[in-house]
Amino acid sequence: MNSFIISTLVPTPVRRPRGGDWAVAVALGLRDIAARLWALRKSRPICRGQEAEAVRAYARTVSERDPGFAADLYAAAARHDSLAD
Repeated sequence: MNSFIISTLVPTPVRRPRGGDWAVAVALGLRDIAARLWALRKSRPICRGQEAEAVRAYARTVSERDPGFAADLYAAAARHDSLAD
């Protein structure tokens, strides 16, 4: 007759690290602050002139590598500027 032995391991309880609750509270607080700042940044209105100027600034950065694309960007910025609200 054959006999089998089955061994089971009982895991040792793991204690929470000291300061773990504090670290979680700080991390969640920083996340909330960042989310509020992001929401403020996203909700800030931007005028057409600023948007067009941002496109022109990007066009200046690519003008040496791709002048055709830069010309398209300049034209798009001019159209955007000329649209009435």
